[in-house]
Amino acid sequence: MKNTAVSPTISLIAAMDRNRLIGAAGRIPWHLPDDMRWFVEQTMGKPVIMGRKTYDSIPPRFKPLKGRHNIILTRQPDYAAAGCTVVHSPEAALAAAGDAPEIIIGGGAALYRHFLPQAGRLYLTLVDGEFSGDVYFPPYDPAAWQETFRQPHPADDRHPPPFTWLILERR
Repeated sequence: MKNTAVSPTISLIAAMDRNRLIGAAGRIPWHLPDDMRWFVEQTMGKPVIMGRKTYDSIPPRFKPLKGRHNIILTRQPDYAAAGCTVVHSPEAALAAAGDAPEIIIGGGAALYRHFLPQAGRLYLTLVDGEFSGDVYFPPYDPAAWQETFRQPHPADDRHPPPFTWLILERR
């Protein structure tokens, strides 16, 4: 009998500046409310795998992320997070996502590096600027990806730097 099971799509979601910067001292280096809305829209109803530091950086009032299966990957054996599944390996994180058709990788940098080779989709916010920080999205080959969505967001009172949302599918 032929196996007709379909593997889930592994998708990375990240906001980065021109230099692929994604973090500064455990924080996001910019404040873009509409990008937070985009994050919610793209991740709602899907399992979200994130590292412990990424989870810990989320403001308490937003934890756990509502409407999503929060899966925290950590090396800390005694780590616990209310309302979340805590795992200790990438394989266990994928297993915890169950049979979801799409699994979101929400950061940080180590998880992006690990899952990028397996990813079929990238949800990227390209922030038009150069910021100071210490955490970067891994390099990726643009030729390996096809742009399927692009929406610029001009600067305004609530969003000082302009930015662009992209969805890329692996070729």
